[in-house]
Amino acid sequence: MAHADSIRPATAAPGNSTEVDEVDLVPVQTYWQLVRRRFMQNRMAVIGLVLMAILLAAAVIFPIVGGDLWKLTDLHKGPKDPVSLGAPLGYDSLGHNIWFRLMKALQTSLIIGAFAVLVIAGIGTAVGSISGYAGGWVDNLMMRFVDVVLSLPSFFLVLMFVAFLGSGNVLVIIFAIGLTGWTTAARLVRAEFLRLRESDFVQAAKALGASDRRIIVRHMVPSAMAPVVVAASLGIADSVVTEAALSFLGFGLKPPEASLGNMLTGAQDYFYRQPLWIYYPGVTLILVVLAASFLGDGLRDALDPRQRIEA
Repeated sequence: MAHADSIRPATAAPGNSTEVDEVDLVPVQTYWQLVRRRFMQNRMAVIGLVLMAILLAAAVIFPIVGGDLWKLTDLHKGPKDPVSLGAPLGYDSLGHNIWFRLMKALQTSLIIGAFAVLVIAGIGTAVGSISGYAGGWVDNLMMRFVDVVLSLPSFFLVLMFVAFLGSGNVLVIIFAIGLTGWTTAARLVRAEFLRLRESDFVQAAKALGASDRRIIVRHMVPSAMAPVVVAASLGIADSVVTEAALSFLGFGLKPPEASLGNMLTGAQDYFYRQPLWIYYPGVTLILVVLAASFLGDGLRDALDPRQRIEA
């Protein structure tokens, strides 16, 4: 007959430490804890987050510290003056402090990108949620409209809006980018709503007499925001590039306002004499795009519940 201790769970008697089977208990993690772990395991996503945080900090701190230095002209300063602590990138041909002007341009571009993404997310969420929840002919009609907008060249639509509504206006640029870039967010939200509208919690809310508006706003939209967050992160890069292209072509912000695009425009005449004047805004623009792209890719993988977590 087998010894009784061989069939009982291994426990340690008081004062006895012989042969205790230790069981590693894995704590239950919430969805957002799993998202955080998946995100932190993505090295490029972490690099994108750190880089974006540095860019945001620089765009906030240095324009505040410098005040109006970004637009002041000093006729006694020029490209031949040596760099200093107050002007680490020197001065341009008009006597502008290049460093503070670059930081102001970065701030302007990020503000335009952020608010344009808010417009994109707002319109895309509204269209996608109504289309996905209603279904039927409403869904078909709205999605055909989305297909028509997608078939149009978005950049030329932005140029048209800015040219007719007034170039050089920040609000016009923000709404022009937002009104032409919402289609991807709409399709993503619609796909999530098509999946969610047959779920148990939505059917339970309908059975309890909740209105369609309450079901959409209180129950379905929060559950469908993951793809919108990803689209917003990637949309920041597109919006910043679009603004830079508009300013470079003369349809965006104009001097004395500072943006990465008009800094590139002002430096193109000095490409051979002062090539660094093009590199400064160009490299800054590349860093913003890389940071937003890495961050968006990392969020997309982290928010996907099918992604596995490495031990």
